[in-house]
Amino acid sequence: MNRFMATIEYDGRRYAGYQIQNNALTIQEVLERALSRLFNHEIKIVASGRTDTGVSARGQIIHFDSDTTIPADRIPYALEQFLPNDISMTSCKAAPADFHARYGAKSKTYSYHVYVSKIKKPLYDRHYQYPFSINISDMKTAAKALEGTHDFRAFMSSGSSVIGTIRTIENLTIHSNGEVLCIEVTGSGFLYNMVRIIVGTLLDIGRGHLPIHTISDMIKHCDRSLGGLTAPAIGLCLERVVYSKSE
Repeated sequence: MNRFMATIEYDGRRYAGYQIQNNALTIQEVLERALSRLFNHEIKIVASGRTDTGVSARGQIIHFDSDTTIPADRIPYALEQFLPNDISMTSCKAAPADFHARYGAKSKTYSYHVYVSKIKKPLYDRHYQYPFSINISDMKTAAKALEGTHDFRAFMSSGSSVIGTIRTIENLTIHSNGEVLCIEVTGSGFLYNMVRIIVGTLLDIGRGHLPIHTISDMIKHCDRSLGGLTAPAIGLCLERVVYSKSE
């Protein structure tokens, strides 16, 4: 068996997240079924991490093992016939036998897109519509407190079984081209709904619903109740996963 590393892109809106579930359609199920049909033997894949219901990805990384004779760089083209239009393998290459898509990941970058408008915009159907005026400068000031290594317990939704809540945010940027706002976060790892809670809190700060020091207070007191709403899944996208330079 040979190991392969592949990049996957998907629109997550009609899926119940990445990870296989008993009673709902997921990204992993569709990919494994397609790869198994292509190679004519059962394929199990491992991803860099799971994405939740409705979340999309441009740079999800998976690994899988197969004895296929199809060249790695041709696998994405051969696989297209077995995949729906909202899931694609955009690249594939041979990987070392010990490469692990999940445990080898050094950092991940998520983007969250918002369009600030009271009017629905059909061409922004994968963005979150936010009908309130916002002060981007206040959001950028508040976001500075997130960078670095902190206990992010206050940025985790209930229901998570994770024990350790220390994480590192390497970079957070906020860009606007007028009515579309993009918040991009790079970190060593993320807690359950962490990025969506960050976004929801920053938006509430931007509209003046919460004070600028809210982020600092949440980190200091580890108190989720101090923050804003959890932004919906619709605007969230896994952009890229970084491994060692050799991979």
